[in-house]
Amino acid sequence: MSKVKNISGGALDVPLLGRQVEADEVVEVPDFQPGSTDEDPLPIIWPENRWQPVTDKPAKASAKTADDTKAAS
Repeated sequence: MSKVKNISGGALDVPLLGRQVEADEVVEVPDFQPGSTDEDPLPIIWPENRWQPVTDKPAKASAKTADDTKAAS
């Protein structure tokens, strides 16, 4: 599973999820199409003009700030 953010500027109907995803909403989505197998995986490609991948990793600036705080203590 992956997370994607709706960057289209409006609500999008996502039949795979069975609902609409609002603008700027982050949702968890499957990586592969229903019916895929390990032998024949069918990845889902989310259009870049409507969806942006989301990671759980903090931004480098945030990590650097945390390290600087620890060093100052």
